[in-house]
Amino acid sequence: MDLLACPKCAQFPLELTVLESERDAAGEVCSAAFAHSSEGNENAGSAGGCSVYCCARGNTAVPVGARRPCTGCYGTEITEGVLRCPGCRREYPIIEGIPRFSPDVQSDYPEFFRKHAGQFRESTQADLKNFEDLHTRTKRSFGYQWLRYRVSDHEENRQHFYRRTGTQPSTLPGQLFFEAGCGMGRYLKVIGEQPGAEVVGLDLSLAVNRARAENRLNPRVHLIQGNILELPLRPECFDHVYSIGVLHHTPSTEEAFKSIVKLVKPGGRVSIWVYHLWGPPGQRGFKALHARLRGRVSDTLRLLTTRLPHPVLHYLCYVAAPLGWMQMRIRKLPAPLRLLLLPLTLLPVSPHPQWRVRLCDTFDWYSPRYQWKHSVEEAAGWFEDAGLADISTTGFAVSVRGRKPAPDQQSEGSEASTRQTAMMAS
Repeated sequence: MDLLACPKCAQFPLELTVLESERDAAGEVCSAAFAHSSEGNENAGSAGGCSVYCCARGNTAVPVGARRPCTGCYGTEITEGVLRCPGCRREYPIIEGIPRFSPDVQSDYPEFFRKHAGQFRESTQADLKNFEDLHTRTKRSFGYQWLRYRVSDHEENRQHFYRRTGTQPSTLPGQLFFEAGCGMGRYLKVIGEQPGAEVVGLDLSLAVNRARAENRLNPRVHLIQGNILELPLRPECFDHVYSIGVLHHTPSTEEAFKSIVKLVKPGGRVSIWVYHLWGPPGQRGFKALHARLRGRVSDTLRLLTTRLPHPVLHYLCYVAAPLGWMQMRIRKLPAPLRLLLLPLTLLPVSPHPQWRVRLCDTFDWYSPRYQWKHSVEEAAGWFEDAGLADISTTGFAVSVRGRKPAPDQQSEGSEASTRQTAMMAS
């Protein structure tokens, strides 16, 4: 409740009606481990406690330096409830412990709405139609993927997370993270294993249900079902905002970035990883030609595959998965043989050594409606336009990281810019 805001009118805080709740022993242990003492509460905004609004205190603002009843909060799981916006009066359900901000949630959980029919008004049809036009295919694609493919390698996930975000395990404790597009929660688990770190994950699809199951015993991992382009969170409340392989699956990668960057605190960090262009600028010769040919083949096939029923595409990917193994072997052959076998390498298929992951990754490539690709320079430009500093593009392309300057640094930068402009004018 300290973080949630209306995704339509940005009203904060929301009103909460608890319909069902249960005690969570793991949450009580977690709360004790956080040691929410008076001293800890002086660090308002750090992971492990409310910094602006405490619902447990009767919907009152958090008094400065006051002791919060965090033991009760972390030890209680709200399994069913209603969130109401006091501004636009929209209503959002909490189902299976997850706040749901999708306009089509009623079609996903008809039993819940029949059970609590007196708690809800009719959904706004304009909201529903706009959502269906832009997001329903994406929601269904990733919901099918992460509920169908039970693949996850925790050590590999750890490596991917730290490499793409430029973080280290030692920097996580005491930080509040936000993941835009958490899928089945593999990176949430990486953060959650670090004592004192806390994370909120948001996903458009029902994959949040699996993410909750994967992290059920960790009350420092929180889930929301919602839309990156209409985030149900108040601005400037996270220490680190990141998105790994998700923003390019939205209607606009740049607009999705602009949306998530609003959530980071001054002094906080932003990290993203998005798909790179076929044949990136600067690449020449055979490699560039080969990359562009693969891109043409991929884009042509996706005109069909993104419209196929998901079970049909699953079996097509199952048939194609061995080709990924062949492509791995072809890459190790001498150049003349690689050229001879060129046609076998033009179809993009995951080269992952584990065939189940190859199957999942190949489905991930051919199923989503949106799949934008970007250059390092373009993505870094978004960070510059957002006023971020310390921008880094090292690591796996296209990975970009930056930091939102603290207020004093922003004023210093503004003064420096003013001085520079005056010197140029004179």
